[in-house]
Amino acid sequence: MVKTVAALGALCLIPHLIYCQEQPDRLSSGAAADSPNLALISFDRFLDTYQWDGRTSYRAITGNLSFSLSEQFLSTIIRTDRNRITDRQQFDLSARYRLGEQWKAAAQASSFILSDNRSIGISNVSYNAVYGGVEYRPFTTVTILPLIGLRFENQIDPSGASKSGDQRDRGVSYLINLSSDSLEYEGYRTQIGGRLQYDKLTPRILESRNINLNAEKVFFERTRNRFQFSYSRNRRDFYSPVDEVTRQQFNVSNNIETRSEDAFAIADSLDYGMGDKLLLTLQGNLFTREIDRETRYRSYSAGKPVPNTTIGELRIGGAAQLGYHPGKYFDGFVQFAFQERDENHRVQPDDSLSQSGLAAVTRLEERKNNQARRTTLASAMTFTPLNAHTITISGSASLLRYDTPSADNDDDRDELWYIANVTTHHRINRHLQLRVSADVNLTHRVYISSKRSADNTWNRIFRISPRLEYNLSGEIRSENIFEVLANYTAYDFEYPASPIRSFVFRQLGFIDSTTMTITRRLRLDLFGQWRIYERGELQWDSFTERPVNYFEDRTYSAVVGYALSRSLLFSAGIRYFSQLRFGYAGSERIIESFLRSSGPITSIVWNVSGRTEFSIQGWYEQQSQTGTTKRSFTNMTMFLRVQL
Repeated sequence: MVKTVAALGALCLIPHLIYCQEQPDRLSSGAAADSPNLALISFDRFLDTYQWDGRTSYRAITGNLSFSLSEQFLSTIIRTDRNRITDRQQFDLSARYRLGEQWKAAAQASSFILSDNRSIGISNVSYNAVYGGVEYRPFTTVTILPLIGLRFENQIDPSGASKSGDQRDRGVSYLINLSSDSLEYEGYRTQIGGRLQYDKLTPRILESRNINLNAEKVFFERTRNRFQFSYSRNRRDFYSPVDEVTRQQFNVSNNIETRSEDAFAIADSLDYGMGDKLLLTLQGNLFTREIDRETRYRSYSAGKPVPNTTIGELRIGGAAQLGYHPGKYFDGFVQFAFQERDENHRVQPDDSLSQSGLAAVTRLEERKNNQARRTTLASAMTFTPLNAHTITISGSASLLRYDTPSADNDDDRDELWYIANVTTHHRINRHLQLRVSADVNLTHRVYISSKRSADNTWNRIFRISPRLEYNLSGEIRSENIFEVLANYTAYDFEYPASPIRSFVFRQLGFIDSTTMTITRRLRLDLFGQWRIYERGELQWDSFTERPVNYFEDRTYSAVVGYALSRSLLFSAGIRYFSQLRFGYAGSERIIESFLRSSGPITSIVWNVSGRTEFSIQGWYEQQSQTGTTKRSFTNMTMFLRVQL
């Protein structure tokens, strides 16, 4: 807890430190951000967590030969009483050799390795695959790529339950890719993409296939239609531990669990321009999927095996929106939307189960069935009475009905949301701007069953936040944010003897961020944040409360940046964070604990050339807390980017 709270102060500083380094007078990277040929290396240490990230992406064309490769390596170490280490490596290589106008010889290779020393699930796996084939372009906008190859896969049982140790499989892999650029047909601009992969790794099978279709047609002016269709299937077989009875009955070292998902989605959107000022938009969507879970080897003499189950999901929805755009002084819309979702759990037919056993597992699965229907009405309006003043008003009302058909499930409930926002923006003069935002969020949750009625709640959140920005010709930039927030959660039925109490949370905060450009090379960045917040038990009917906790947080930092040249920037400063925590004895506030963290911060950013950039940031902090001895931490972030 100590490290976590102190880390909050550091996190408040990091965005500020990065912001201090984003000025045009400092340096600018000459490397093109969209170039595919890059090498990136970064290191980050935050408290007891270490992360390494290395990435490489390269593409090249030499005569008739073109190839591309990508490599990524991620490593995370969390230092505790037992170090937790996670490594992840992904490598992909693709090559094409042109044989003619429509044909190319193709080869691909891929590798993936995941290693995790925590014994949780499948945390150590790897695969390697190589493919060969041809790329065919029957039309200039359509590409078909069939490939065949070998796939090698290794799965390690981290729990040690498997007596056979590693499971190494290999087999034939088939891969077909289909892609198209924009196709034109009777005014419809269409894009098609698809992929099929089938890996036969006896005794396991891996399968994935998907197809996507996007079509759009502009009839006239602002009237157009957009259509989307997609279908996907994914099947994965995993090794899982097997009990001794099943092992002897089927003569296997591991069981195999199959998880497959079939999904289908269709959506359509129509924009209809009703003159120059009105735009009507109609939307509709349908999504359905089915998830199967099966265990291949099942022995009933060993007890009750996990049943094979199927989850079906259906979502259907639509919306109608009317937008009104009379001119630059007003803009608004009103929208009505409806969404329905049904989730169905069932047990797959199993002749080996007795009638009573099948009925028991069926009731257990049916208990998870649910239906949800959400209806939403929303609107927003923007007024610009003067060029320097803008007012935006938005709001929505939403009703959710959540039903569970099973009599054993009492989670049926209705939820009602009201959300409103008013934001004003005023340009007082060319140096000063004021922005004020006010929000109201009301939520009422009502459980249908009398057994759950004690959980019925009203949640009311109110927030107002003025923001003042001052900019003096780029020499002095200051931003001040003030925020007041109140959160009231009240139970509809609350009894004096009830252990559950309504509560209130209030917060008052202020942030000041100021940048002063002293010379072209020297600047000063100041940051301050002050926040107080309290939590208490609430009596909504009388609107009284009993305070429970009170906190006061302070964060300050001062950073001096010096640009030795346009390609080299040094910065150094100091950061301070403190937190006071108070409890209450009656109405008297008493200090319970005190936390303080302070130390220097520094950074170096070096644009070595137009193709290479290096940066390093670090901060050192000393922590002191009530009842503990002083401790110190070193944190660092390093980044290297090279355009190849």
